[in-house]
Amino acid sequence: MRLSNVYTVAKYMVLSSRNWIYAALGFTLMFPILWLVLLRIVGNPAYMGYFIIGTVVNTSFVIPFVATAQDISSFKRETIYSLMFANGADHWDIALGYILQLMFLSIPSVVALLVLAIFIVGESYGIIEIVLTIVVAIAISLASALLGYALGIGIRNYRVVNQVSQVVPWPLLLLAPVYYPITVLPPVLRYASLALPTTYMALAIDGSLSLNLNELLVGLAGIFVYSLASILIVRYAIVRGEVNG
Repeated sequence: MRLSNVYTVAKYMVLSSRNWIYAALGFTLMFPILWLVLLRIVGNPAYMGYFIIGTVVNTSFVIPFVATAQDISSFKRETIYSLMFANGADHWDIALGYILQLMFLSIPSVVALLVLAIFIVGESYGIIEIVLTIVVAIAISLASALLGYALGIGIRNYRVVNQVSQVVPWPLLLLAPVYYPITVLPPVLRYASLALPTTYMALAIDGSLSLNLNELLVGLAGIFVYSLASILIVRYAIVRGEVNG
């Protein structure tokens, strides 16, 4: 892996998608803005915090996973991946270059959401809370994009990748206490949710926004385990792809 190759791949990705940057930012923020306005009207401060946490997790987890899986699979289908590989970039160069540009495009959405929450619903986030949340969001995006990369490169059929990438994230968001407190879950599901990475993502985001060090560390530990698992799965997918062609 060479940093120059990673930079070249990231630059290529940004330039090739520059026409969609503003549209992507707009679509990412459209529904959160509408919900923030609606919740402002309804006036439910207890739910507001969970909505913001859930939206940050959704933005930093679902979007990198789905986008990476579908784009990498599409690159393989259209021989773009083969061209980058033939020009000296290895699998990790391509993976990290793509993920770098993806975070460059997705992290501003997280920042914009937090700033809008301050102005629309009166949340009192400071610079420290926002910076910590950005760091956590980057860690989540990195691990999720790696897992999406493994899916995109490990499965040949583009349609299968497309379908799986859209189905997998939703149980992880709905069965984990992302948009609601864990206390509303039945006891059995509470224990099951402890095995889901999204539970720890939400915990880390909540810890960063509330400056709760204990929640933040537990959440980061869970994200670290998820990241290690993603790296191992990527390595397996790369080896499997090289063996099978």
